[in-house]
Amino acid sequence: MTAEANITQRDISAVVQASIAGELGLPAEARVDRQATFVDLGLDSAALIGLAGTVTEELGFEVPTEWFFDHPTVDSLAAFLADTLATPEPARG
Repeated sequence: MTAEANITQRDISAVVQASIAGELGLPAEARVDRQATFVDLGLDSAALIGLAGTVTEELGFEVPTEWFFDHPTVDSLAAFLADTLATPEPARG
């Protein structure tokens, strides 16, 4: 998946869920509670650093670790990322 593709909130959520499942050693198709905090799912700070790297790689654009702390559930992070992608960058002049 790349940043050039038309990535939806649902697509982002699926990537984050699969990445969390991988980080926790679960099957990729395992359903992760989208409204539970990452900490409640069993992810500590070190795991979130790895998760940010995996999500960045899968989505094709930078997803800083800080965003996982600012938006601590799958749903809130996916909504934030979808909004971020939908917001055009300011023109440089």
